[in-house]
Amino acid sequence: MPIVREFARLTVEPTPPSLDHATIAPSAFHWLAEHGSGGPSSPGIVRLEDPRTLRVLNYVGVVETPCGTQIEILPKYTQSGDEIEGARRLLVSMVMEALRLKPRHGAMSEISAFQLPLPEWLASRFLQEASDLIHRGLRQSYQRVQAREPLLRGALDVVRQIRSGPASAHLLSFQHDIFTFDRPENRLLRSAIELILRSTRVSNNWRLARELSTTMADIPETTDLRTDLRRWSKDRLMADYSTIRTLCELILLGRTPFAISGAHRGLSMLLPMERLFELYVLASLRKAAPSSMEIRAQLGDRHLCEHEGDVWFRLRPDMMVSDGARSWILDTKWKLLSSNRARQYELSQSDFYQLFAYGQKYLGGAGDLFLVYPRTETFFEPLAPFHFSPQLRLHVLPFDLLRREAPYPFLPCK
Repeated sequence: MPIVREFARLTVEPTPPSLDHATIAPSAFHWLAEHGSGGPSSPGIVRLEDPRTLRVLNYVGVVETPCGTQIEILPKYTQSGDEIEGARRLLVSMVMEALRLKPRHGAMSEISAFQLPLPEWLASRFLQEASDLIHRGLRQSYQRVQAREPLLRGALDVVRQIRSGPASAHLLSFQHDIFTFDRPENRLLRSAIELILRSTRVSNNWRLARELSTTMADIPETTDLRTDLRRWSKDRLMADYSTIRTLCELILLGRTPFAISGAHRGLSMLLPMERLFELYVLASLRKAAPSSMEIRAQLGDRHLCEHEGDVWFRLRPDMMVSDGARSWILDTKWKLLSSNRARQYELSQSDFYQLFAYGQKYLGGAGDLFLVYPRTETFFEPLAPFHFSPQLRLHVLPFDLLRREAPYPFLPCK
């Protein structure tokens, strides 16, 4: 399986394998060129550079083409080195934070010796959670059924009985309730288990999926995936199901809520690094901030302008932090900065325009804004503040991906 990282080149020409270059089969190349370049309703995962070369965009995970070629894409978090194990470990850590998955006993040793691509690892996590849930006991619910039998059970259905006619007068039409495991949550679990059983290439996953499939054999698979997902109960009696819901949705849809959709085989899954990094920073900030601070994500209650009584162009910063007296705006960018001041540290002018608009609309033109980038060997300390005005300042901060922290000046000192 070719293993590359973001922005690597895929080609049909023979090339020495590395995280930045890989050779793939012509059939896989043509499928990616046709279906992976995106369209009006879906973003692209590759870009065609020339007739024999594709450039991978900023998505991570695993994609499988119809010919069976699997391509694993890892995050590019350093400018140099081909450290596959470290990139995989970082990716798993970011996904666990983003999806709020709690580490299991022995999970870190599994990650440190990571030999599974992301979808197979998530399938393993799902199967373990499902196994624990079954051992604790699946939830049952009452289900109303209708029947026609010689003996009455439950409530007589008078209307159906009258309509049945004299030819079947010896049968009684009635309704009654049964206590059953056939409920939306269990149907979805069974469907996810069956999908893994059909798709996994890891023997341990197949073995556990087979065991769970046999245990849940009396529960049917879902016939309406999205309806059953909407009907997934969130009451306190279903607290045991709260962790597995995200994993179940991820397995069945082949994506997380922040992943692209696509007709990929097997356990293919691709996540946009921009969104994954944003959720990683958000989760880490919530752990580091004191409880007195309020952290809100993905605000959208301000707009850039008004036109004939209508508001236009919603402004949606990634995070807003408030301690009651002051507020700060944070925006994350998955991009590797440089130390070259002559090249403006590789900063984007459009990002500065965006933060300036946030400062005007959310902070009233006075306060502090923060752009958070991954920490690298060339960007390891905050840049000097950028002044939009004497009252409005922008700070560019490095986020340590391994220690999960950044030098936020608004947080109390440890």
